[in-house]
Amino acid sequence: MLPRERVFESLQFREPDRVPLYLWVFNQPGVIDEIVARFGSFEAFCDFLELDMTQAFPAKGPLKRRPKPNSDEAIYDATYGWVYKLEAALEAELNDPDDPTIYEPIRREIEHHKERRGRAVFVQTFGVFEAANNFIGLEQNLVAMAEQPQLCRQLYERIARWSARYAENCLDLGVDVIHISDDWGMNNAMLFSPKTWWELIYPAEKIICDAVLKRNGWLSLHSDGYIEPVLDGVVELGIRVFHPCQESAGMNPVAVKQRYFGKLALYGGLDVRTVLGRGLPREKLAEEVRRVVSALKQGGGFIFCTSHMVQPGTPIDEVIFAYEVAKDVGRYP
Repeated sequence: MLPRERVFESLQFREPDRVPLYLWVFNQPGVIDEIVARFGSFEAFCDFLELDMTQAFPAKGPLKRRPKPNSDEAIYDATYGWVYKLEAALEAELNDPDDPTIYEPIRREIEHHKERRGRAVFVQTFGVFEAANNFIGLEQNLVAMAEQPQLCRQLYERIARWSARYAENCLDLGVDVIHISDDWGMNNAMLFSPKTWWELIYPAEKIICDAVLKRNGWLSLHSDGYIEPVLDGVVELGIRVFHPCQESAGMNPVAVKQRYFGKLALYGGLDVRTVLGRGLPREKLAEEVRRVVSALKQGGGFIFCTSHMVQPGTPIDEVIFAYEVAKDVGRYP
């Protein structure tokens, strides 16, 4: 079975020959250097692990430039540095979503991973809340949700229209899955209320999702933390895959799979906060991988992957060992 076939068999809630595999690294300093030194390239490491998909990234996102520091349109955010004030963000210059240079790295990923290796291609796509943080900073974004929801809605819709066009272009290039990245959660709670999500996030995210579904594309979501209260809305948007369903943040992947079987596949399972790179004995690491894969593989609907990027200091041999165990226990009868 080709890797891409394995992924889509699972996403249609059928059992392929084994659970599909992927790994989040994405140029993580230190980690990628060790991989390249040992295997020659990350692509060679993908071959070694027998990964079934890739996740491609654009050369640039919607925001063309940040504001000038200390200008009338700028405000300082502790996480993002100088960002736009909300009103100024509504007029900030955007990159042209039809600019072909945006898609150069995506084309390379398609050529190598899909055309040469037969893997599925997911593409990183800008969700409205997370992208708005880059425009106006997290603190201002959260305050605006409560105090200036109409302006916040306008900014989200502006981002969504850009992302929708970007997603359409990616599908035209041959991308298989539009993977929307939009962090809404923290440990055991959401960053904002479910009511706010339905009022502000859902309508804007729907612009992106509707554009993809109109092209018969597939949709995936990355959202860190606890987002269980809005999973019904995620399914309603037409999203088929959810990463990471983070157990260490208070979510229960087994219960989520049971509740949404046939509607929402899970992508993740190997927690980088509590399991991988945490110094566990090999026996304990193997036990944890077997627990997760055995619990989530039944009936398909599961891609085994790290919950986020492999953290610096994680031994590559530990990664290899975890994936050998996952490959073994992930085989179907």
